[in-house]
Amino acid sequence: MLENLWQQTLQAYVDSPLPVLFREKLFAYLSRYCEVPYCLVCHSCALRPLGMKGAEVLELLEALPPAHGAIDETLARMETLGEATGTWPEPGSALEEDLFRCCVFLFVQQTQVERCRERVRRLLGPVLYAHLTLFLAYVKSCQLWVDAHPELSYEEDPRAREHLGPLLREEPRLGTFFATYGERVRGEREQRERQLLEAAEAGHRAEMLSETLRRQTHALRESETHLRLALDSAALGTWDLDPVAGVLRWDARCKALFGLPAEAEVDYATFASVIHPEDRLRVDDKVQQVLVLGGRGEFRDEFRIRRILDGVERWIASRGRAFFDARGQAVRLIGTVMDITDRRRLEDNLRFLAQASETLAASLDYEDTLRRVATLSVPVLADWCSVDMVEEQGRLRRLITVHREPEKARLGDEMHQRYPHGREEESGPRQVLRTGVPVLVEELTDEALAYYAKDAEHLRYLRELGLRSLLIVPLRSRERVLGSLTLVRAESGLRYGQEELRLAEELARRAALAVDNALLYREAQKAIELREGFLQVAAHELRTPVTSLKLNAQVLLNCARREAAWSERLVSHLTGMDRGVSRLGVLVDELLDVSRITSGRLVLHLEEVDLAELVREVVERIRPEAERVGCELRLQVPGPVVSRWDRLRLEQVLSNLLSNALKYGAGYPVEVALRVSGTQVLLQVRDEGIGIDPALQERIFERFERAVSDRHYGGLGMGLWITREIVTALGGSIHVESAPGKGATFTVALPWREMPGPR
Repeated sequence: MLENLWQQTLQAYVDSPLPVLFREKLFAYLSRYCEVPYCLVCHSCALRPLGMKGAEVLELLEALPPAHGAIDETLARMETLGEATGTWPEPGSALEEDLFRCCVFLFVQQTQVERCRERVRRLLGPVLYAHLTLFLAYVKSCQLWVDAHPELSYEEDPRAREHLGPLLREEPRLGTFFATYGERVRGEREQRERQLLEAAEAGHRAEMLSETLRRQTHALRESETHLRLALDSAALGTWDLDPVAGVLRWDARCKALFGLPAEAEVDYATFASVIHPEDRLRVDDKVQQVLVLGGRGEFRDEFRIRRILDGVERWIASRGRAFFDARGQAVRLIGTVMDITDRRRLEDNLRFLAQASETLAASLDYEDTLRRVATLSVPVLADWCSVDMVEEQGRLRRLITVHREPEKARLGDEMHQRYPHGREEESGPRQVLRTGVPVLVEELTDEALAYYAKDAEHLRYLRELGLRSLLIVPLRSRERVLGSLTLVRAESGLRYGQEELRLAEELARRAALAVDNALLYREAQKAIELREGFLQVAAHELRTPVTSLKLNAQVLLNCARREAAWSERLVSHLTGMDRGVSRLGVLVDELLDVSRITSGRLVLHLEEVDLAELVREVVERIRPEAERVGCELRLQVPGPVVSRWDRLRLEQVLSNLLSNALKYGAGYPVEVALRVSGTQVLLQVRDEGIGIDPALQERIFERFERAVSDRHYGGLGMGLWITREIVTALGGSIHVESAPGKGATFTVALPWREMPGPR
């Protein structure tokens, strides 16, 4: 319909040789015959740049329609002009004003239409007259469109508001005109009705009724012509219900949409019988509500139908409006219908794919995921769905069979067990796996079933399953076919086509991607398990020689310190070797802790521990190392803080945090603070070193993650991860506050409950 209006716009409005100002004034004035001021706003707002002032626009719009007999005087003046000159009257001349009144007269179509039409044709000549009639037809098409869409409002059109702004500021009374537009139109309509009644009371009733009937018949023919063009362009069917007489009329297109021949008779019962049973009651309730005075009088709904002759299910959108008499009784309900099956099918397909994607993302167990997808496909996409996956050595395994009827699902599994897919098969899933090309069988006839059957018993199974249409698509990812998805329609009686094939291929593509990701995840998990096993074995194998090396290094260092024969340089080398062996021992212990934590074997040995005392011990033990790197250790620890903790693990936590502070804050003071806050104990280690970028502060608590280059700072990047795991196992938490160049403060929060004192 919009395409039709656009073509009319090009021919009757854009490319028209008629004067622009004349067309704009005529369009704006004729908008008074439209129930919605859309035409008025969209075209009157263009008058200002064409030379009309706001007051002139208001005068034009407020001017009443020409009186019933005024056209006779106009035609008489025009008769004196003789034949056509082939040119348009001088703009703004009295002749153009007479022509304006004639155009309004022709549009409203009162009496003497033919004489007026002939006079205008002779005045303008055939070419200009043709453009004028085309323009009037275009105005009527616009008004038909607007009357069919009462929801349109110029207040909601930002372009109209923008155009009207300067005009309203120049003539504020135009705002009042627009605000009272509806009342004005109704008043003029009522006035015209009163004039007809007064004329009838004056003795001219018969003549006026005859003329009115002739005029309305002619207008109806022209309106029907334009309306039919618009309806044909929009593929709309029309219906007309007389609720008083119980008569329902459908046009040919409406009957075709509902699956009836053009000559078929219909009634409301026919309409109700075609509606899908699940939608029938709702649609009937809406129709009855529309026929009650006091409602909006508008019918609008989307529902399913089953066509009468072929039983095909379609989606229909219907719109209508009710008309009431003076007593408030509904006398007519008219409207349109449109086939929206393609639109609804697209919406359903997108909704189905979105739900399938959500299902596919819910798990990394691909077998469970594919089972869910098969279940989701029934009955939306199939009556029967099965998934086959390729396993080692090319063996094909039926993963799942889902049927809308459980008995049929068991029958399908039984058939597959007796007649599995053999390697030698040239059809079905094997064919799809070999070629990677989907198989679509739109209709499975009995001859086709006999062709696919391996023997009489196999054919009996196929017939009992009631197969009607078949679709098999490959599950392909990274140029590799992982399996196949088989979709079958049976009980529903529906058939597969190209649209269903595209939907199934998209579903299979997403499913294959999920399967591939799941397989990659499974391989990654196996690699991680191998790595963890290697770390565990390596750590255990290294621990014994490292311990022996540590003892030997300490023996040599003690001997060197006692005997004067050892030089200071040699003692220094032995001291460095001792520190290196100690560091190696720490790394081995970290590897063992990694193994314990990842395998869930981190065991806590809880006992009563005075955390304040433990902090002092660890600080004193690490003080020599702090002096070596130029760090002053500052301690803020209160009296006893006793609770049930794992002493060795807390010692490991504090040692890790202090080692980090000395490493990254060498040459600066390091503060250790302990305090009780409600039901928590807060342990803080603060340094004034290089600091940590905020973007990296979450990563440093992960395995093998570091905030600095390992070229400048050694370690495995495991200390903070182990620290976090220990603190979490103790029911606490750890976080860091830092900025580059501003140092770092690590805070460990542990749950604390004061231990009862001795009795």
